This record gives sequence, C-alpha cells and structure tokens, in this order.
Amino acid sequence: MTVVKNNNLEEAVQAGDLLRTVARLHGELQLRNFACCDVQSSTQCHILTTLGREGDQTLAALTRTLNLDKAWLSRSTDELVAQGLLEKTPHPQDRRALLLHLTSAGQQEYRALDTQLTAQSSRVLARLPQGQRTAALQVLAQLNAALQAELDGEDGYGC
Repeated sequence: MTVVKNNNLEEAVQAGDLLRTVARLHGELQLRNFACCDVQSSTQCHILTTLGREGDQTLAALTRTLNLDKAWLSRSTDELVAQGLLEKTPHPQDRRALLLHLTSAGQQEYRALDTQLTAQSSRVLARLPQGQRTAALQVLAQLNAALQAELDGEDGYGC
C-alpha cells in the first residue's frame, strides 16, 4: 500500500472528492438518458451499450465487464431476449458457454441510445471554455488509463 505524504494528503482528499462527485454526476446523467431507452432497466441499457461497443460476449465476460451479479445479469439478458433485442447462441469454442449478441433490433436500440449519450457528452464538453476542451479530453484519457491501471492492480495497488 502506498503511503500519501502529508503535503499530498490535501490534494489526495480533494482528488478523491472530485472523482466521486464526477462519477456520481455522470451516472445520474446516464440514468436520465436510460430513462428514454425503450428497454425496462438501466442494467439492460448497460448491456446494450456494452455489447454494441465491445461486440459479442459470454455472460461470464459481461458479468466481469459490468461488475454485476451473474444471476441478475442473466435475468436481464433473458428479458432482452424476450424483447427481441438480444440472442444467446452456443459459443463456437466452448460448448458450455453461450455467446450474447445484439439482434438487428438490438443494434438499432444501441445506436439510438449511443446517439443520445454522445449528444450528452457533446453538451457537457461544450460547457467548457473552447480553449480547454482539448486539454480536458487529454486529461480524461490519462485519467481513464490511471483508473484502469489501478483496477488492474498495477504497481502493487489494489487488494
């Protein structure tokens, strides 16, 4: 575990507070968009957007990606199958696994939702001064890499 020096403690506290606030606000904004989604839950919208962006996945892989309970995710995917938005097919390399993929209707729903989320991101970015937008995108990319490194447990961080 890394020990934060006293002179960096205030900065670390401020960063933690800001990261949690930004994550919460972003989550709230996404939930507003998900309310416009034609499916029944935010979990289903997360499934659609993840499969739309990343492609076909097994239920186990999707469970890891979304960090959700496998039983909860299984029920949500079953509902999407019933709505005609998702198909479960045998995995070509693993007979024990099913591959989840979007139907054409699911792809259409994903594209509509992705368009809404992209427009939302554009509106948020437009609220920044013109000269700071590129820098904000660069910082977000670096923050994304730092968060992924922390999640992956690089440099001895994590449990």
